[in-house]
Amino acid sequence: MGSFEYAAVCLGGGILSVLASVIWFSKKNIVESSVLGVIFFFCSYIVSSMGLFVLDCFTLFRAAVLNLALNAVLLGAVVFLRRSRTFSVKKLIDCDFSLRSMLIPIIVCVMAFPFIMTKNEIYGMGQDQGGYQIQAINFMYGDNARQKDFEEYHLLETDEEREVFEYLVKNALRGYDIPDPDYPETVYDENVSPVSGIIHGIPTYASMLAMWGSIFGMENMLTIETIFYMCMIFLIYFICRNLGLKNISCLAACVSAAAAPVVIWVAKASLTEMFLALLPSLFMYFMTDDSRPRQKWMSIIPVAVFGCYHVSIYTLIPIFFIIYAGMYFFTRQKQYAVLMPVTLLGYLASYFMMRHVQPFYTMNNYSPVFVGGINVSNISTVVVIACIAGLLASAVYIFAVSRKSRDFSAAQFSKKASENRWFRLLLSLLLVLPIVYIAAKLIGKYGFSGDEIKYAALWGFICNAGILLIPAAVIAAVIFPKFIAEKPSRLTVYLMFFYCVLVYSAVLRPEIEHYYYYSRYLAPFIPIAAAFAVMTLDRFGGKLILPLTAAGLAFVAPYDRFLMRSKDDTRMEWSILGEIASTVGEGDCVLIERQYMNHLWMPLRAMTDAHIYPQADDLENQFAEMAEKYDRVVFITGEAENEDDFTVLYRNKINHSEDDLNHIGEIVPMSTDFYEFEEGIFVYCFDKYCYSYTAAKHYHRFSGVSALENTFCWIDEENAEIECGLYPADYEMTVNLGGMVPLEALGMEELEVTVYVNGEKAGESAVTPENNGGSMTFELDGEDIIDGENIITLETELWNVADVNPADTRTVSIPLESIMFTAVS
Repeated sequence: MGSFEYAAVCLGGGILSVLASVIWFSKKNIVESSVLGVIFFFCSYIVSSMGLFVLDCFTLFRAAVLNLALNAVLLGAVVFLRRSRTFSVKKLIDCDFSLRSMLIPIIVCVMAFPFIMTKNEIYGMGQDQGGYQIQAINFMYGDNARQKDFEEYHLLETDEEREVFEYLVKNALRGYDIPDPDYPETVYDENVSPVSGIIHGIPTYASMLAMWGSIFGMENMLTIETIFYMCMIFLIYFICRNLGLKNISCLAACVSAAAAPVVIWVAKASLTEMFLALLPSLFMYFMTDDSRPRQKWMSIIPVAVFGCYHVSIYTLIPIFFIIYAGMYFFTRQKQYAVLMPVTLLGYLASYFMMRHVQPFYTMNNYSPVFVGGINVSNISTVVVIACIAGLLASAVYIFAVSRKSRDFSAAQFSKKASENRWFRLLLSLLLVLPIVYIAAKLIGKYGFSGDEIKYAALWGFICNAGILLIPAAVIAAVIFPKFIAEKPSRLTVYLMFFYCVLVYSAVLRPEIEHYYYYSRYLAPFIPIAAAFAVMTLDRFGGKLILPLTAAGLAFVAPYDRFLMRSKDDTRMEWSILGEIASTVGEGDCVLIERQYMNHLWMPLRAMTDAHIYPQADDLENQFAEMAEKYDRVVFITGEAENEDDFTVLYRNKINHSEDDLNHIGEIVPMSTDFYEFEEGIFVYCFDKYCYSYTAAKHYHRFSGVSALENTFCWIDEENAEIECGLYPADYEMTVNLGGMVPLEALGMEELEVTVYVNGEKAGESAVTPENNGGSMTFELDGEDIIDGENIITLETELWNVADVNPADTRTVSIPLESIMFTAVS
């Protein structure tokens, strides 16, 4: 399928998704409905892709078509539900078309765009973002198998070569998961080969990169992160609007989240966290939309998508479950009673889907709960038991609460709760106790050393979400908990902040070992922190929020300014990868110097279909062996080689840029500089040894021949020569004819051919009626072969073409298509 047709299918799915959203969310602003439609498009694409991955039948085309079909069904359902007695498009698309109310997120997006416009480039295997890039390239070029293998491994002839190959696969391709022999039985097939593995990570994110790259070009696949980033800004604004906050508070939340350095860094990288930030925010959006209380069930959509997208769903299932349970208690709405068990069942299904798609990544990510004998061998049993226990507990809870639902008023209940001093005390303690615990734990471990404490996750949240906003909001919430308790929507944001920021910082990830790479785990919850902060401080107005926000922007400005112009985790430019791939043909063999294996080995295999081998210690012998098997040997190296033995196919400079942890801020360890350097890269064609010479590919090595005619040329001198790079050995030389010699028309029984090697006669043969149009063979003595360039001479008798075709005045001998050399052991 062509790129245009594929783009049309994807665009069609997007249009249907946006249209369904606009119709479903009638009366809302057209921008709000459209942004939600864009988010739903990616959500449905993730769900569609996950289904195909589970079946191990994923292709980009199938995912796009399935997504298109899914959105078509949803649109049909929406139109059916929103239809009126007299059908009218105007009634279906009943929106607020004013842009004035959307100026805040639009302006923030425009102002923030320069900071995330420049993206990181190729990293390659070794960490998550490189693995996602390579997985995306595989999808773009049709390599869709869940479990991959290296055909090259099976072509190696000695155990020693296979051992080296296996070692390099396991050590140079970090993120290409090959389990130990004693790993629990999974979908992984150990019988394929010792170098067969599954790429790290759940591939739904990589499938979105591949979808975007297929439409806009591989080098632009990361621009999808810009879409996610801007959707995040709009979602924060929508949440603030749902909460009824002042415009200055909405602006402060959008700006604080958009300017967070870890968010900017994630928006420039090929990592899952930028889209991940949309899912809890989308959950909060639906749970705070009090204008449509009956549609709060839609909050299950981001939970379900989360279960198809990232294995960390298990860390957030408790808070989703708790919020549904709490909302059922506060409102007695049956939708929450349904959502509680549905959440657990959806999580259980997601666990087994992910375990089926990428078993090692999934189960190993549960290592934080590997306590009391829990490990990869029994984690699946533990997950099932935990879900069953949760379902039983929810049944008991729902039954107990439902018995007290008669004559229940949610408004009165919330009012009583807000006036209950014990409940208000509980809300205050839920904020204070985690902070006290974090502080005590850090001081007990490090004393009062700022150099260590600054790596605390809570400090990372504070610094990235406006430096003063979170402390001020926590103080305000502790002093005035009644404000939080007055509305269930505020309680939702409060609980999300309590769990995703405070509990996360206290229990799930207390410290950030490395900015920016590991601080990316904070990025999905920065919007939650910003929304909580402005919600709590909104009552104080702009006189407090404005200076706090300005102070936060001033604090992060040096880091943002640096990130705007810099690229982290970049080992090579996308353009260079494409240019190198264009030099490699399908029948070629590529040898890669080991320093480039992690970022070139797997992409070039997908992009060229060539066999790729790591450079061996005995390079000259490796060249000789590969030249016997392949039409051409291509060598990729960082060092200039002797051009007597090589032809330069490509040369360039590649730029590296990585955080070396030596240039970090004093208050928070975010980088103020990256380690950058430039190095050369060379792509050579190995000319010294080659055992297959075709007129089509090696015409420049032939002399004494006529012009090339498609795949062959006529010898038109009595002594034609071919320059051949051979390794000293005995050979069987095969001369393949490109056509027929008209022996009968010429009155000839045969046409003799004598072969000379470097001036020494090597043998004789002839074109006869039996082999005419076929081939001739000659035995070459290794004593006549020199290391490197050899001159093979074909001595023949010429004949006049006019004897056959009076219009042709040429004199020729035999039609030469190729010469092949096979070493004789």
